[in-house]
Amino acid sequence: MPESTHLARALERHFSNPKPAAFTNFVVVTDGLTAAQAAALPAPRFNSVWGIVNHVWYWQESLLRLLRGGAHTHSDLDAPDESGWPPAGNVADESAWFAACERALAANAALAKFVAGMSAEELEQPLPVWGNARSQAIISIIAHNSYHTCEIISVRHMQGLWIEKT
Repeated sequence: MPESTHLARALERHFSNPKPAAFTNFVVVTDGLTAAQAAALPAPRFNSVWGIVNHVWYWQESLLRLLRGGAHTHSDLDAPDESGWPPAGNVADESAWFAACERALAANAALAKFVAGMSAEELEQPLPVWGNARSQAIISIIAHNSYHTCEIISVRHMQGLWIEKT
């Protein structure tokens, strides 16, 4: 299997696949929350689920733009600075919460599709903004997504919003 196919499958399987696996994916941990639950801060210095969803979208979208040869600034991705934390939405706006989740899933799908079409040579080209090869940046975003998926689980647990195992 080409490395690009392997990386694209990992991007999607560890993010948008709702089937039970050795870990719980992003699509599962964000499911079933209301806008108010998603926007709630469980304690001082913690992130809201909605904030995390926006952050995950930001970095997937950012990497996709860079892989396509483009550039970005934090302001054109709705973030106040380079840390990539666009603000959470209105706690009463259920459609905005749903749209934020869909936007993160769409960014993941677009990134995976683009990665699947990359050649071995393209994967090894440097991505100066990330300081390493494109393949390493892709692996980093898989790890980033996994980290923040676990963060969402922790925030949910702090709120008493346990995820039912199937």
